[in-house]
Amino acid sequence: MHTLLYSRLLTFMLGVSGSQSSMELVEQYRKTIERLHNNTWYVASTILMQSILTAILAEAAYNLVVRSWLQRFCIKLWMKSRNLTPIRQRMIVFQSSIGTGNGSHLYSLPYQQLCGQIANALRNQLESGEGDLLEIFADNVPPENLERLKNQNTQNLSEEEQSDLSIIKEQVFNQAEIGLDDLQITLAEFWLKVDYLFSVAIALIILELLLTVPTTPEIGGGINEIIFNIFISIISGFLAPTIRNLFVNILYKK
Repeated sequence: MHTLLYSRLLTFMLGVSGSQSSMELVEQYRKTIERLHNNTWYVASTILMQSILTAILAEAAYNLVVRSWLQRFCIKLWMKSRNLTPIRQRMIVFQSSIGTGNGSHLYSLPYQQLCGQIANALRNQLESGEGDLLEIFADNVPPENLERLKNQNTQNLSEEEQSDLSIIKEQVFNQAEIGLDDLQITLAEFWLKVDYLFSVAIALIILELLLTVPTTPEIGGGINEIIFNIFISIISGFLAPTIRNLFVNILYKK
């Protein structure tokens, strides 16, 4: 219908509807519109299907091993940036204070859930005064204040001492909250970059497997096809995280 409308409009504007040249021009215009429509549909459907497949494979890879390994690596880098040494001992404290059982289960959590687990553990340690997790996240607090906080249940405190202890608790809580926010921001920025790069890589591998025979390690047959396929993979990779998050929210929505 649209093609017919375009044809009539173009013919009317030319004012030579009966001439052979105008009819040929109209026919060429119609074919161009049809080709554009078909190509747009094929490209859009290819990008969508590749994005969905990329999202599924990426989520499977994250759940199996990738998220656990990368998240552990990112937390180590974060500790190094805050001069929390020795790193190995800090990682052991971090894992034992938050998680139970296999540490890989802890690190395989999405970073939002991981930070939620850390926040709960920090509150528990702040109330009980037990545990070394506060030394990681409230590292700016003087060590003597942390030590005093740990010994709060072993002393008969006067009102003045209780007031001082409340001030120390507030100080430790504020510093721990700042440390946790810093970790969450670090993880969010880290996963934003990794997610897109990892998705683009998977999309490129998918396209490589779909468009080439096993004995030909090339994408496409020419430079134009290679550029086009890489472009498709980049777009698909950028869409995959959004599609995956949408699926996860739908599947796990309570």
